[in-house]
Amino acid sequence: MSTRRRPAPAPPEPPAVPVRLLDWRDGRHFAWPEPCVLCRKTTPLRSHAGEAAHKTCAELWNAAHPGETRFVSDPPRSGKSKDHA
Repeated sequence: MSTRRRPAPAPPEPPAVPVRLLDWRDGRHFAWPEPCVLCRKTTPLRSHAGEAAHKTCAELWNAAHPGETRFVSDPPRSGKSKDHA
């Protein structure tokens, strides 16, 4: 007896515009898991407006909708950064 596997889903088409990465390091971006407003898979992340959204989904949405400000980055931190990367 053999089992059939479903073919892997095709990867999403890359956006025509380069993807700008979001900075969502602040703890206010985390809450109880809820479905992402874009892909419907569960995520603990929240946008600045409180929408449940994966960071990558938000970045792809921004690239597909240039000029709209639905998802934004945190403001830059003042002072010296502890970031080594």
